[in-house]
Amino acid sequence: MEPRLSTAFHPQTDGLTERINTVVEQHLRAYVSFLQDDWVDYLLRAKFAGNNQVSETTTVSPFFANLGYHPRCDFELDIRRDIPEEQQAQTAVERIQHIHDLARTEMRYAQAQQQENADRHRVPAPAFQPGDLVWVDGWNWCTEWPSQKLENKHLGPYHILGTIGTHAYELDIPATIRKLCTFPVSLLQAAAEDPLPGQVIPPPLPIIVEGEEGWEIDEILDSKRTRGGRFQ
Repeated sequence: MEPRLSTAFHPQTDGLTERINTVVEQHLRAYVSFLQDDWVDYLLRAKFAGNNQVSETTTVSPFFANLGYHPRCDFELDIRRDIPEEQQAQTAVERIQHIHDLARTEMRYAQAQQQENADRHRVPAPAFQPGDLVWVDGWNWCTEWPSQKLENKHLGPYHILGTIGTHAYELDIPATIRKLCTFPVSLLQAAAEDPLPGQVIPPPLPIIVEGEEGWEIDEILDSKRTRGGRFQ
C-alpha cells in the first residue's frame, strides 16, 4: 500500500472513490425507507453488487481482480479434488498476477485517455515557487462573516511554503485562521505585488499609429465568447 494524500474540496484527486460512493448512494436510495434509518441493512448488499460489477476501466470486477474468480451464488457439488494443493496454489498465483497486469494496463490506458480529453479544455497550471504570494479561493471557507454572498471571494494573500505533489501547495496560514494549509493549484491565484507607498508606476508609452495614439497588446489574459460567436 502506498498512501497518497489528497487535498480538500478537490474530488479529482480521488475520482475513482468518489465515483464508487456515488454508485453506492444510488443503490441505497432505491431501497431505504422514507425515514432513511435502515440504510445500514442494505450496505453489505450494495458492497457485494459493486464488487461483482465489471469496471469499464479495468474490464474486470473488483472481486475477480482481488481473488481471481467470480463469486459463486449457488452450490456446486462437482468440485474437483484430484489436483495437488501446491499446483492449485501456483495456478492461482499465476492467474491473479495475469489479472493484475491486465488491470494495470487497462487503467493506464483509461487514465491517459481521460487526461487527454480533460486537458483539451484546460489551461496550463501556474507554477509557484516557495515565497510567492497567492490568493486563495474562499468559497469553501467557514468565516465569521454574516453573509457569504458579501464576503471576499479571495482570501489572503499568503506565502507559499512548499509543493505537495505536482498540483498542490502548502501555504503559510496561521493556525488561528485555518488548520488545513494545503490547497490544489485550481484554488490559487497569483497575487500582484503592490507598489510601495508613494511609488507611482507610470503607464506604458503610447505608439503613434496613423497620427493617433495606440497601444500594442502584449498578452490576452482572459476572454469569453458571446452569443453571436465573437470573443470579448
